[in-house]
Amino acid sequence: MGEEGYAPYLMFFGGLILLIWLLMRRNWQGQRRAKKERGKDDYLARNPRPVSKEWTMSDGPRELNQWQVEMLERTRELQALVDTKLLILQRTLLKVKEAELSDQERAAIEPVVRESQALADQGAPNFAAVSELLCDEAKKIEVYEMANAGSTPEEIAAKLDLDPYAVEMVLGLRET
Repeated sequence: MGEEGYAPYLMFFGGLILLIWLLMRRNWQGQRRAKKERGKDDYLARNPRPVSKEWTMSDGPRELNQWQVEMLERTRELQALVDTKLLILQRTLLKVKEAELSDQERAAIEPVVRESQALADQGAPNFAAVSELLCDEAKKIEVYEMANAGSTPEEIAAKLDLDPYAVEMVLGLRET
């Protein structure tokens, strides 16, 4: 096994290196072509940064951003909790209506059942709308100004296209 014994191995590895070099060169040319087509100057003009919601405080200090995230997480938790409680209330009301109670027992719990049914029919308030309104300083000031002018929460909600519950909640928070 002299020097000629290594020739096939050298040719194989030489061909492998040549193949890798050709594939890498082809890749580099494709990248160069794509970069040229995309252009450097107008790439951001054609693909602008996504616009965030108006009420986010993304340009604010870190503490405000952290507060906002925590508030929105708590809002979701509260929404889930209220939705769960309403579902339990609805199922309980169905069981009470199906239960065989005497007239006296039914008369005793009737006011509570009516009140509970009204709550269940009303549904859960939209807590996310409250959070958004609390984070949007301009809208919040506008709500306060309209309330100071004598508008009712329902009128304010209709004029500003907001959730009525959110308007009532924000006005209630102002008074505390």
